[in-house]
Formats: sequence, C-alpha cells, structure tokens
Amino acid sequence: MYHKTKILAILILSGISSIFLPLALYAQSGVIVSEGNFKVLMPEDYLSTIDTISTEIGPVMYHTLHARDSFMTYQISFCDYPEGTVHSDSADLLKEFFQSTIEESVASVHGTKKYESEITQFGYPGWFWKIEFGKNKFLKTKAFVAGNRFYSLIVAGDLRKDDDLRTFAFLDSFQFLELSRVRK
Repeated sequence: MYHKTKILAILILSGISSIFLPLALYAQSGVIVSEGNFKVLMPEDYLSTIDTISTEIGPVMYHTLHARDSFMTYQISFCDYPEGTVHSDSADLLKEFFQSTIEESVASVHGTKKYESEITQFGYPGWFWKIEFGKNKFLKTKAFVAGNRFYSLIVAGDLRKDDDLRTFAFLDSFQFLELSRVRK
C-alpha cells in the first residue's frame, strides 16, 4: 500500500511540474525590445529583422522577432502606421482592419480559420484567431493596436504538438515596458 501511494504521489507531482514547465522554460529569458517598448517570454536565440513594406498608405517599417524551440515557432511583429490611418481609437475602422488581416493570414498559408474572437490587450482593441493549414500545421495569433502601433504575436507548429500551456505562456507574457511611451 505504501508503494502504491508513493507511486501515485510521484505521478501527480510529475504531472503538476509539467503544467508549469512552459512558464519556467523562459522565465529567466524574457526578451526586452526597447524600440518596441515591450518584454515577452521567448527563447533568447531569436532572429530580428526589419523590413520596409510598400503599402497603399506609404512605406511601413515592419519589425519581426522570430525564435524556435523543439516544439513550436514563436514570432512577434510590430509596426507604426502613419497618422490618420490605423489607430486604436478608430473602432469601426479597426474591425475592418482586423478582418482583413485575418483573411490575409488565412490566404497566405492556404489555410482554414478555425476560430476568431475580439479581445482587448491592456485596454487596447485586438483579435485572437487560429488557422489550420497544410498537413497538420497551425497558427495562433494574438494581435492588437495600441495608438498607431500594430502588434502581432504568433505561435506556429504541428497540430499533434499543439500545447495551449506553452502557446499562452508566450502569447500572454507580452508586457509594455513603459505605458507612458505607448502612442496615444
């Protein structure tokens, strides 16, 4: 009886520790991006790129951080839109903006949108959605607009390894460094 209780306790404790593992993995490796005014938990060996994209409203500098671990790919992007185009105060325009963004992301991977929902991030408007594509692949995206800055956090991976704990440990770790620097 003692051995059965001991084995059960070990199994329970190992299950509990695996629940907190995703959070512990990057607890020591928060990536601070001062030009983006944020901190996020992701692998420290990330690739950072800046691309200038030509759009109907003029050139937009698109910043991207991209990292992988043995389970998934993590990406965070941000860009500033010119004054008078995209802004967190423009509720009607933002709904159309996010719907277009979701449609473009579905089309870019030839996928199927599984769900979407309107969210807020620190009081700023945003959306969350999941796309499945290819042979057992997925993308989960949390995007929001703060002032005239667009932020997008994406997790991608194999559906057979779709781990909500690991996914949301990344998606929910986003923090502004200074709220006073968020563009109004």
